[in-house]
Amino acid sequence: MSALPKISVITPSYNQAAFLEQTMLSVLGQMYPNLEYIVVDGGSSDGSVEIIKRYEDRLAWWVSGKDDGQADAINKGFSKATGDILCWLNSDDFFLPGTLGAVAAEFAAGHDLIYGDCISFSDLGKRCVINRPPVYDRDLLGLVDYIVQPSSFWKRDLWLKTGPLNTALHYAFDWEWFLRASGVGKFHKCARIFSAYRFHASHKSSTGGDRRSGEIFSVAEKVGGEEAARHYRFVREHLDVLRRHENFCGRLHGRGLGRQEHLARWFFPELWSLPGGCDFRKVRRCVGMFGA
Repeated sequence: MSALPKISVITPSYNQAAFLEQTMLSVLGQMYPNLEYIVVDGGSSDGSVEIIKRYEDRLAWWVSGKDDGQADAINKGFSKATGDILCWLNSDDFFLPGTLGAVAAEFAAGHDLIYGDCISFSDLGKRCVINRPPVYDRDLLGLVDYIVQPSSFWKRDLWLKTGPLNTALHYAFDWEWFLRASGVGKFHKCARIFSAYRFHASHKSSTGGDRRSGEIFSVAEKVGGEEAARHYRFVREHLDVLRRHENFCGRLHGRGLGRQEHLARWFFPELWSLPGGCDFRKVRRCVGMFGA
């Protein structure tokens, strides 16, 4: 039996045939000797099932059928998982070579959850940056979901203590789970790129609109803590003007005037006065959760 911890990877997928095989190969190609790989397909009709069948002899379990959304599919996969270390990898993302071996080594230090860096890229070639989240800070996590999901891994015991993903959420269920888990486990930031996160035309987080925004507000106010609730209440009431402020700051940077960014706020009278206990720098962090 391998001395390495068993790592269970869950891939939820629905009509992602364009990317699914690359995702699966990035997991199987790790050549990690104690891997348990599970694929949960939501009943795809685009050729995804044929791709899964191509590799089914290397899967611990797979299924294709209707589910109640992504969080439900991931929970279904974890209900079958027996690994010591757990994670999920969406079917439009992929692991970098050597990721699972490095993850196993990091857990030897006694952490409950680890997260690392991630390459964020556009399939059209318009974006390619390395997302380097900060070291763990629970207060900051209440304000901003800085943990990049495909570069996060945790012990089975933490999953059992925290409970499954909230299936009432469609967009912010990962942030909500990280916040709950942070109350019972030790988090650690690793200085390594573990995964690549793809932006594309049908990318879910890019198309969530008002529903996604509503979930962010709900999670921040219910689970993020008092400070997060206070800041997000202000953001909820002023989101449009805050977005205009951010766009104005972007134009200043584009003209080489980034050092004058602190003056931008004074062009927007609605932002001159903040409620007690609110910090404008933190407000801007919150706004970043909603995109442009």
